[in-house]
Amino acid sequence: MYLCQNDLLIHQSGHKIMVLSFWEKEFIQEKFDVTILGAGITGTSTALSLVEKYPELKVCVIDRAPVSLGASTKNAGFACFGSPTELIHDISVMGEQKTADIVKMRWLGLKKLLSRVPEEKMFYQQNGGYEVFDHGDSSFAMVEKKLEYLNQFLAETIGAQHVFSLENNTIWSSFYQKMIFNPFEGSLQPAYMMSFLQSLARQKGVVFKTGVSVKEVIPEQKLLISEEGFSIPFQKLCITTNGFTKTLFPEVNVFPARNQVLITRELADLPFSGCFHYQEGYYYYRNVGNRILLGGARNTDIQNESTDQFGNTLKIQHELMRFLERLYPGASENIEMWWSGILGIGNVKEPILSWKDEDIILGVRLGGMGVAIGSFLGDKLAGEIGISLGYTE
Repeated sequence: MYLCQNDLLIHQSGHKIMVLSFWEKEFIQEKFDVTILGAGITGTSTALSLVEKYPELKVCVIDRAPVSLGASTKNAGFACFGSPTELIHDISVMGEQKTADIVKMRWLGLKKLLSRVPEEKMFYQQNGGYEVFDHGDSSFAMVEKKLEYLNQFLAETIGAQHVFSLENNTIWSSFYQKMIFNPFEGSLQPAYMMSFLQSLARQKGVVFKTGVSVKEVIPEQKLLISEEGFSIPFQKLCITTNGFTKTLFPEVNVFPARNQVLITRELADLPFSGCFHYQEGYYYYRNVGNRILLGGARNTDIQNESTDQFGNTLKIQHELMRFLERLYPGASENIEMWWSGILGIGNVKEPILSWKDEDIILGVRLGGMGVAIGSFLGDKLAGEIGISLGYTE
């Protein structure tokens, strides 16, 4: 038995289900050719690629937040494709071919993003990227020795010549006197990036339904069940929830990873500009005007940072503040705010693009490179969905 009270259906057990108006129910339960769950860079890019390739399709994107919640608007705004130490590590673990495949995805994804979003709309700046090293860090000698090899590897992979070069570090005495420069890296404002992408998708007919938190997928009935108790039908379903995917599909090999980030107030005479990497990219920092944005250090507390819960912890905060003092003495007393984002990672860095059944496809596990790889993955997902609907590429 259900009783109506304050726009909720209340079962005799006490369980509450939201009551929709006729109009709301018609809107929520409208049928679409493709439903995408997750309105971040991958989901929105998938929607865009679908309506660009197949304009007659009805496409809907569902998200629990007014803006994408996981990492797409909470990341550090790096447009990068891998620091030297990270690439060397990946080659040693995955081999040349697999690493090349992933780097190419990132490179093509950035190209796709830049073709869609005008630079000024997302405040994109190609100021270059650097990797810094500690004094006595043996990894610098290793990278220096393999610099020519890395440049040849990247020339063959992405067609860019002379990606990495040595530069003198004249900024920080706390780091080694040499650092490695990459002129192809850039920075951007991720919230403006997402705003433009979603606006563009809407202009092309994509419908966004935000504030809908999906708690269950029922493949047999082609239904999504929301936390509020109502159901949403789907025909083809694309899952792009990345670090939150295990809440719906526990068996999928993608794990959440929290990254904590800070930004300072404006600082006088900031001595650097550009994007910087440290310790295989586990630490990353850049300037935002005259502010310092610094994030990462997840490798100092892997167990506690393997979570899909937002928040900041004293251990990571203290470590980032310690590191911040190396960049600009006194900056730790001038932190304006902290936040966190949730990445989707796995025991391999290759993204998951696979069908769970004939109507549900996954596009997740971006490995902390969502800005770079999201547009590429979205394009590939759209192609796969098109083929499943009977289109030919």
